[in-house]
Amino acid sequence: MKRNNIILAILLALSVSSTMFITSCSKQLDINKDPNNPTDVPENLMLTALLSNFSYEVIGGYPTRITGLWTKNIAGAIAGNHEGNYYLTTNDVNNLWENYSYTDVMNNAVVLKNKATANGNPNYSAISKIILAWNLSIITDLYGDVPYSEAFKGAENLKPKYDKQEDIYKSIQALLDEAIIDASNATNTLKPGADDFIYKGDMTKWITLAHSLKARFYLRLSNAPGMVAATQGKLALDELAKGAITNANQPTFSYFAATGSENPWYQYAIDGKWATTTRPSQYYVNKLLATNDPRLAFQASKVVAGTNVDPANVGKYIGVTNEAPSNNIANYSAIAPFYSAANAKLYWMVYPEVEFIKAEAQFLVSGKTVTAGVKTAYENAVRASMDFYSVPATDATTYLANNALSTASESAYKQIMTEKYIANYLMFESFNDVRRTGYPQLPINNEMYPGQTKLDQPPRINQVPVRFPYPSSERQYNAANIPSEIPNDPIKSITIPVWWNSK
Repeated sequence: MKRNNIILAILLALSVSSTMFITSCSKQLDINKDPNNPTDVPENLMLTALLSNFSYEVIGGYPTRITGLWTKNIAGAIAGNHEGNYYLTTNDVNNLWENYSYTDVMNNAVVLKNKATANGNPNYSAISKIILAWNLSIITDLYGDVPYSEAFKGAENLKPKYDKQEDIYKSIQALLDEAIIDASNATNTLKPGADDFIYKGDMTKWITLAHSLKARFYLRLSNAPGMVAATQGKLALDELAKGAITNANQPTFSYFAATGSENPWYQYAIDGKWATTTRPSQYYVNKLLATNDPRLAFQASKVVAGTNVDPANVGKYIGVTNEAPSNNIANYSAIAPFYSAANAKLYWMVYPEVEFIKAEAQFLVSGKTVTAGVKTAYENAVRASMDFYSVPATDATTYLANNALSTASESAYKQIMTEKYIANYLMFESFNDVRRTGYPQLPINNEMYPGQTKLDQPPRINQVPVRFPYPSSERQYNAANIPSEIPNDPIKSITIPVWWNSK
């Protein structure tokens, strides 16, 4: 779809969301209605806007960019205080909370859900519930306890309570269960089609995505207080047995090589709309170089000859750290076109994650014993990651021969999660896995350049952050409901684990 149509749909849907936060006035004569600001938008335009906003602002937006710095997929090669050095303020996270997630995505998802239900269009309700559940998971994973049960009520409740994260996860699973039922319902007055940018109205594919997300979220609670890892692993496996995404139906959002329509990573890291200094981290690049990992070629680009480029660097993979580089930025690898081309697809969830869920879940169900089944699942997952990039099977075989699964329990767990970390490059899920399992074991930012003895900007805290601070807008307008154990000082708050990470 052309960009102007996408923008129109977004504006129309946002006009609906704005009505949720103001007190409705008495009915006026038709002459007072503004035709350019409709208050009733059909489901197909609402869906277009919902998917567009979720893709650009959330999946390809702030949560992934910041946590990518923290998990060392990328680094920000600039001097001074910034998120890569763990400088994150309560003002920095306002837009993600207030505008992007709660307004542009979750509130619009609720509006679409209610409208579709009232109009007898369960397929639209199904998609809205999946997006609502997914965005809700990202918000609670970043912040912990968040408003949900009393949210989206407009002027009826401007200061909603914060639900416990444990209860939020129950709501997420319930939403996905409802979505699966709605997606299976064929009695629709209106069915999604071209307005569904992900699956073009193929509800079977939405069902497999919902089952895949349910498996992900069951595994998320593997180390949560009161949960049993083997039980959560079994729940995840049972869910995937009901249906899962495949290499052919991974959820992706298409972007175009036209101004304003480009892939978010292209806009953020390549063409300079934000900067050109966000690049694969030195830690990450060196990690894959050390094992001759063929996936590196699809995740980072080799340095190319050009002005201000040292000929000695040409043809090499060279990562950056979270400080001013010692050389011109062109001397360092950029994010590879597979992810950052203007018309590159944005992957919402990749099929290899499903195979790694199976591998970890079988490992947990086995009592963290490396059985033949676990070994096979690990190899299948690594091959799935190689296939994702179309790496030749012979190269995958060579890599597995050199990285066979250890028979020692913790070493095997480390290998499974480290391989998943590589397979989930530039995915928000890596931040959750690192916190949940402790693997891979990441050094804090920054690492030194070879021969360097001092950093131009030391990290703000002496650990990898484990959450976002609550936004200043909430501190100002809903402070009484913010959990009292989370301090206002972001330096202190970002070191406090969320519930499922606090065992």
